[in-house]
Amino acid sequence: MKQPGKNKDTKNDKWIEEAWKAHSPQIYNLCRMSCESSEDAKDVFQNIALRFFKCAKSIKYGDSVFPWLFRVFRNCFYDYVRFRQKMMPFSIASDVVGDYMALPAESSVFFREGNQKNDELQRVVNSLSRSDRELIDMTFHKGLSTEELSALYGVSFSAITKRRKSAIKRARNVLLG
Repeated sequence: MKQPGKNKDTKNDKWIEEAWKAHSPQIYNLCRMSCESSEDAKDVFQNIALRFFKCAKSIKYGDSVFPWLFRVFRNCFYDYVRFRQKMMPFSIASDVVGDYMALPAESSVFFREGNQKNDELQRVVNSLSRSDRELIDMTFHKGLSTEELSALYGVSFSAITKRRKSAIKRARNVLLG
């Protein structure tokens, strides 16, 4: 005698397994590119796998799984960043690299001679304080939300919003001259 729902569960389990096999290499590559070491990448990847198999039954059969996996990757990566607290803000990365460069800046791959917009943007960024640069970098470059920034800095949601608005206002004033 056939058990009710058994065939559906088997079909769903097979679909979950196929979806994981199809997308896990892409997720692992994202982990490898984002984390500082291969061990950290494996830890983040393992957390993603655990969350996927824990919550996979809630995903509708046939839905696209990659956007969901990417959100899980992003959240696991943010957890990793918060746990490690080692991430260097992009705003000070150029300061550190400049000290150790063996070649002049003109020979760099990223050097663009005569690029006035790039020079003007660099002037605006350099005029901001380190905390303003870091806040703008974490918001617009790294994509952290206001809630995540308030948890990261240990201040309220409204404090982050006010700081961001004032940093953008200062940058606008420098740009407009």
